[in-house]
Formats: sequence, C-alpha cells, structure tokens
Amino acid sequence: MTAPLRTPPGRFCLGIDTGGTFTDAVVYDHATDQVMSAAKTPTRHEDLYGCVVEAMTSVLAGGRSASDSTVSAADIGLVAVSTTLATNALVEGAGRPAALIAIGFESETLVRVGLRAGTGDRPGTRASEDDRDRLTGSLASAPVVVVGGGHGAHGDERDPLDLGELARELDRIDASVEAYAVAAQFSVRNAAHELQARDAIRDRTGKPVTCSHELSPRLGGPRRAVTTLLNAQLISITARFTGAIRAAMESLQLDARLMVVRGDGSLVSADFVTQRPIETVLSGPAASVIGARHLARSSTTGHDTLDTGALVVDIGGTTTDIAAIRDGAAIAADGSDEADTATVGDHATMVTALPTVTVGLGGDSEIRIPVNGSRGELAVGPRRVVPLCVAAQRHPDVVLPMLRRQLETERPLAEFGQVLLQTASGASAGHLSGPTGQNNLDSEIMRLVDGAGGALPLEHLKRSARWRGALERLERGGHVRRAALTPTDACVVLGLIDAEAGARAAREPVSNRDGEQEQKAPWDAAAARAGAELFSRQRDRYGVDVGSDAADLSRQVMNIALRSATEALLSVALGADGIAPGETRRQLAQTALDRRHRELERAVADEPGDTHGERRANPLWGLLESSGSASVPIAEDAAATPPDRAPLARVDAGVGVPIVAIGAPAPTYAPLVGALLGTEAIVPAHAEVANAVGAAVARVRITKQVTVTAPRRGSYRAHWGDDPPVWHSLDEAREWATAQAAAAARAEAAAAGAGDAAITVDWTTRTAPSNGRELFVEATLRVTATGRPDSAR
Repeated sequence: MTAPLRTPPGRFCLGIDTGGTFTDAVVYDHATDQVMSAAKTPTRHEDLYGCVVEAMTSVLAGGRSASDSTVSAADIGLVAVSTTLATNALVEGAGRPAALIAIGFESETLVRVGLRAGTGDRPGTRASEDDRDRLTGSLASAPVVVVGGGHGAHGDERDPLDLGELARELDRIDASVEAYAVAAQFSVRNAAHELQARDAIRDRTGKPVTCSHELSPRLGGPRRAVTTLLNAQLISITARFTGAIRAAMESLQLDARLMVVRGDGSLVSADFVTQRPIETVLSGPAASVIGARHLARSSTTGHDTLDTGALVVDIGGTTTDIAAIRDGAAIAADGSDEADTATVGDHATMVTALPTVTVGLGGDSEIRIPVNGSRGELAVGPRRVVPLCVAAQRHPDVVLPMLRRQLETERPLAEFGQVLLQTASGASAGHLSGPTGQNNLDSEIMRLVDGAGGALPLEHLKRSARWRGALERLERGGHVRRAALTPTDACVVLGLIDAEAGARAAREPVSNRDGEQEQKAPWDAAAARAGAELFSRQRDRYGVDVGSDAADLSRQVMNIALRSATEALLSVALGADGIAPGETRRQLAQTALDRRHRELERAVADEPGDTHGERRANPLWGLLESSGSASVPIAEDAAATPPDRAPLARVDAGVGVPIVAIGAPAPTYAPLVGALLGTEAIVPAHAEVANAVGAAVARVRITKQVTVTAPRRGSYRAHWGDDPPVWHSLDEAREWATAQAAAAARAEAAAAGAGDAAITVDWTTRTAPSNGRELFVEATLRVTATGRPDSAR
C-alpha cells in the first residue's frame, strides 16, 4: 500500500486549461519541477464551470498519476487558469452592453474603426446605408458619446473637458448599458481627461469604467478606443467566470490564490482580470507555448532544443496553434522578437499577445465538400462540430439509427449525416431576440429540437434560405450545436486513436449531471464508420463520389489535415525567416512538401527488410499522397509548368529546427509531420496536458512604459500620469521616469503575488539627423517586474 503524500501546505499549483474540446488539469510541484497528476474532462460549453469542477475533483483524486497518491486541497497554494472565454465572446459578438465615451475624437475617425459614432446616437446625425452595413458584431450596437476635450501629442490640453455634456449623455444612455469605456485623444501622453471622466461616470452611475491609457501605452487613439470598449463589454462576463471558479474552489475547500493567464503568457490576479478581461484574449495559445517550451526543456531529448530554436505545434479539437521559438523566446511572423498585438475575429486590438498563428483545423473540424472545389476535393474546417462518434455515445437512440437508415437510401442528401444537438442555453430559448418573424422561426426550430429529445436529424428542417438563416443564428448564439463527420471520426475508422487508451477511458467512472458515477465508452466506432461510409457516397459538383468507402474517405481526410498542419508549420518558419510574403509563402510550402512526399514514398517503398518497421507500424505512413499542387505558379502572372516538361528550378524547403508537438494526438501525427519537414519531432512527457502545465508554470510579468518627448529645445517631458512634468535634462527625466515606473511595476507584481520580483530596465532613444548631427526625437522607457507567485515557490 502506498503511503500518503505528505507535503508542506500550499506547495503545489493546480493548472487548468478550458479548451474548446477538453478541460485539462494538472497538479504541478515547483519544488521538484514535475507533474504530480493530470486529468482531462470533455468540455461542455453549456456547463463550462461544471467541467472545471470535474477536472479539479479528478486531478486532486490522483487523475493519471504515476502513483496511487492523492493531493489534498490544503496542498494547493495556487490555482492558475487559461481560458478561451474572452476570445470566444469577441469572436461570437457576444459582449455585454457597454458605452464608449470618446473625448476629443472626430466621429468619422471612430466610424472607420467599426464604431457607430455619428450613426444616429446623437440628434441630427445619420449614417449612410453603406456605413450601417459595414458595422457588424457587438461593436455595432454600442452607444458612442463624443464630448469635447483631449490633449495634443506633447500632452498639452487642446480643449477643456466638457463635463456638462458628459452628464447629459450619461443620463440618456445609462439604463441601456452595464459598463463604460473612456478614451481620450493622446491620453497616453496625458491621462487627465480620462481620469476626470472616469470619476464623473462612477459618481453618477456607480458602474464599472475602463480607461484606455490603462490598457495600452501605445499611440493610435481610435484603435485604443476599440480595445477599451471591447474590454468594457467583457467585464460582467469575466466577473461571472471568476466568481464561479472561486465558488468551485470553495466547494472543494481550496483556499488558494486564483490567477489567470494573459495573452502575453504572464499570470495576473483574478481581480486584475475582472477589471481588464481583454488582456486574456489568446490566453489558450499563450499557455500552449509556455507549456511546450517548459516540457521540452524538461525532457531528455529536448533539454537544449530551445537554446537555438524550435516550432511549437498544438493540434487540438478546435484549432491548430503554431509558434516559432528562437533563443528561447517566441518570435513574430516577420522574424522580430516583439510581442504581437492580438487580433480576434474582426477586431484589431492593442492587447499584447505572444506571437502565434492559429489555423481553423482540429479534431472536431467539420469535413465538407467545397462549393467551388475541384473534382473529388474535400475540405476540413474551420467550423467546429461535435464528432458523430461522440454524439452517438451521448444519444445512442438517435444518431446511429439515423445513419443506418440514411445508408439504405440510394443517394444521400447533403443534410444526411448531421444532427442538431440542444445546449443548456437552448433549453431556455424563450429569451431569443430579434425581429418577430426571425424570433418565431428560431423558436420553431428550438421546439423541434426539444421535441426530439435534444437531438434532431438535420434532414427534418425545411430546405429554405429562411430556415438556414435561422439555424445559423441559433448556432452563433450557442443554442444548438451541430454534429457531423470530423477528423476524430476518421481517426476512429482508421484505428489511429489508441485503443488501449480508449478502453482505459471507458473503464474510468464519469460523473453525470446528477453527480452519479457511471461507465461510458469514449466514442461509438460504429457511428464513425457509418458516418464516413455515408459521406463517401456524397457527390461533388461534377457528380463524382468523394470516396469509395469509409476507409478511403477517412484516409483522404487525414491526408488533408496532416498536409494542412504541415504547410502551416513551414509557412510560419518561412515567415519567421523573412522569406516570401502571404500567398506566395503558402504556395512555396505546398510545392516543397509535394517533393518531400514523393521522396518519402520512394524511401518507404524501396527500403528492403524491416528498416522502416517503426514507420510501417504507424498507420499514418500510408497516407503519403501528393496534393497535386506541385505545378502551382509562384508569381501571380506566371504560368504553371506543364506536367510533360522538366522544370528548370528545384523547389525544396524544410525546417532547420526541431518540432515540439503537444496535444492529445501528438504521438500519432508528430513523426510524419517531422519526416515531411525533414526534422526531429519531439513529443515531451505530458504533451496531452501541456496547456494546463503552461498555466501552472507561467510567471507574473508586469511592464510599465514611459515615453519622453521634447516639446521644445532643452525641455523633456516624461509622460506619466495626469500631470507629466517637464525637465531641463534628459538624464533627470530618465531618472524620474525610471523611479515612477519601477515603483508601479513592483507594486502591481506584489499585488499579483510576486513579492520579490526582479526589475529590468530598457531605455531606447530615437534621433533624427539634422545639419550633420543627431537631434533627439523621443525616448521609450520599459520597466518590467518578473517573478513567481509566492505560493508557487
């Protein structure tokens, strides 16, 4: 019998990642630098918080640990969470009602960045039909109030703040919003007007207020205004999330600090995130980079890998995330080591994020026939659906009988092989909003799904544009989810998913919604095969069957998925090296990989004996097929080389650094991807929960930036706070700015739990030549405080 695990109180960190397909959890010991236990729970989007509770309970009970030891709640000193909540809310346009107070801006400037200033919010103003058509998503419905005020580029007041106009507008719109965003022109050079407006709004309304200078020190007022409004729309959503996590911790008697991963990979307190939730966009990809980097350094084979460079790839259920690493740090797509600003959906924000590339390709991506595709062409993604093998396990009386019935027809309809699944929000669809006609049709579909027990074959809906539009609205709103054929189903058909892992998962008890323990198989293989067989009988626009049988179709799907992921990896590597722009880069990657495909085919076929026994044991090696894109022209005006003519140029490319592959399917796909790119593929231990490890090992990092300008010769203004001082010496300005920024960074890091954070200072001066000498233009000071939360030591 194993002795109970005895540890100092609060020694361990509990890392959680709420992904699109699975919610992962790990217990991490920073003292020994190892994962003590791990657990995976399928993410139920209709009950995200319940998933987190399940994951916490499972991992504390030992999860998949190397021993029979368990970890008590008292052993946990820190809970670190990576979440997609903010990202999903922005992509889906699901932010809560908020208003923007724009100080000193022209209405036309704000309209150009997607805000509705000048579109009828103020009396006597109207926008054109084209303007209204351009405004989409949650920004389109946000009230925008433009008031007088603002500063100039050197921080001097341009116009006084019109507090009387602000008060009148607040009384007009306050009943329709939950929070406010305030953005003033050049507030990063002087924040006085934003701070005055913030205090006035709080005094008059008592509602949360976000100021733009708090979110970004960069110039670019309209874009900063967009970022601030998006943040205000996320405040109540994030407050409910952190509140629910705290409630879950309390129910499990977890008396620990709660922190959240930001898009730049650093940890911040839950209270900080509640006020600045926009900073958690791309939290998931950031956690994957940190986790992969940490696990690779801890592994035997990858210990020194990241000293030179690597490519990190995380193929998940929803997306594939890729990052280029050089000298241990993530680098941007243009090869620079500057962190990117996050673009989520159609929103270009000023939020700092680790430079990653996200591709809409994952295990739960929908398999489809492109409307304008070539003969026999298939496409994978980007829409996420529920795999048929999973839907059949949840609804055994609907999905598999439907597939078998549809297989008996002579020719399948386009709607065959798809099921609508009701979510928890769909069960209370009485709150559906919109024009009366739309609302009635949406409600009719929900009644049909509910009457079918929560699982309705898509063929039962009418085939009209109005019904398709209603279904799209319901899917966007999260009221229903579609089940259809996915790469996960293809893996089940081909036997690529570890059968022993599946049997193990089936033996593990799973808690149902009533809290009772029950045994469930992880998937229904018969449904996967029936779905693939049915889809193979679908015809493209040329009338050609897209597959001969279930296995043939599944091989095509996996070939497309693997090629797409490999092309994306090579494209990222080319971009990081500054080679080839945009579409040309993708075509170059396709052509180079076609050559590698053919070389690998010959190598496997010609090699005598069992030299390639390890390769032959992996079923994916049978998927080596050329994509047929070897003759794609590189230049837009170039003609493709005829197949009967020898090419004059040899296009060959690969990756010169190892690949670090993480995610549950990494052991299956990584060897082939590495071979296609001519490099080593490293799958570190615990790769399947790398994102949760990333959350657990992330550090607190707070950066404060001060810009110093020269409003006139011999004068230097340090732009900090609402009354930036002027100095007559650049050295004095630098010394004062450093003291202010260091004190603020150190205090904020301490509030986040890093009591003895290390301080680094970076000072950059920009000059311009004039009459044979260099004239000072401006200087930028960045002070960074970095440390590990106290409870995670």
